[in-house]
Amino acid sequence: MVTDENLGGGRRLHLRRILALMARGAAELPVVRRVSAPLYRNYFKKPCRRGNLYFGVYNTYEDALEQARELSSAQLPSTYDVEGATTKYMDQIESLRPCDYPAMFWVDRILRDGGRKVFDLGGHLGLAYYSYHRYITYPADLVWRVHDLPRVMAAGKTLAGELDQAGSLQFSETPTGGDGFDLLISSGALQYLEYRLPDLIDRLDRPPRHVLFNLTPLHPDKSFFTLQNLGIAICPYRVESLARLIDDMKARGYSLRDHWRLDERQLRIPFEPGYEVRSYHGCYFERSTSFAQGKAPQETAAVAVSSA
Repeated sequence: MVTDENLGGGRRLHLRRILALMARGAAELPVVRRVSAPLYRNYFKKPCRRGNLYFGVYNTYEDALEQARELSSAQLPSTYDVEGATTKYMDQIESLRPCDYPAMFWVDRILRDGGRKVFDLGGHLGLAYYSYHRYITYPADLVWRVHDLPRVMAAGKTLAGELDQAGSLQFSETPTGGDGFDLLISSGALQYLEYRLPDLIDRLDRPPRHVLFNLTPLHPDKSFFTLQNLGIAICPYRVESLARLIDDMKARGYSLRDHWRLDERQLRIPFEPGYEVRSYHGCYFERSTSFAQGKAPQETAAVAVSSA
């Protein structure tokens, strides 16, 4: 029921957001910045209790990691391979977020067309495997193999012993464990990797025909790293250039079949104007069967999918 009290609370929340934006803008004025920037640096070093925080811009993963180690502590280490990561997204096992639907659409279509081997890069405990299964009928001979950090995969194996009655879920110690698979999928993980997706493709003797990623921060033209404080760790965080990533995948024989924007997800780095990410992205690529024979890949018509 909508009441005057509800409306008043909504107005107060809106006013607080406006005041926060004004305060943030004022804090980044040149004169004020000399004071506010060091204060933010100290604030960033503490565990983030709600959402995520971002700090700095770096050219390489190594530069970002060096800074992460300098800002880290026993309470907030510079690695995501911690016990807290194993339980951070447990709610996603039994629920599907609106941003997951475009990726699930393509996974379903690929499986219906005969795909049987899925490599889930950064797939955590097998979150996509469990949550998609609530809406997709998996084939009996499906192999869904996850690669993630050691602690997370150990927890995933334990959980699979309890939940995966079909025995389709596997775990791989290496990111090349999907060599020869039909589909490589990655949801919200590419930004944490030391290597780029095209570089991983180069390491495979038999690259997947289908490559799909979701929840990925992409900038229209810049590629850089920042640091993310996600409450349990401070980690390097990659932001790719959308145009460069598409070109690099095309050079490896992949055509862009679909691309969706997730405007509800954004990234802003305080005191770093020009590096805002105004939306996260998802993409589906398909590799030309003639590419291995030296022929250029042909663009195929994209099927529009709303990210809802």
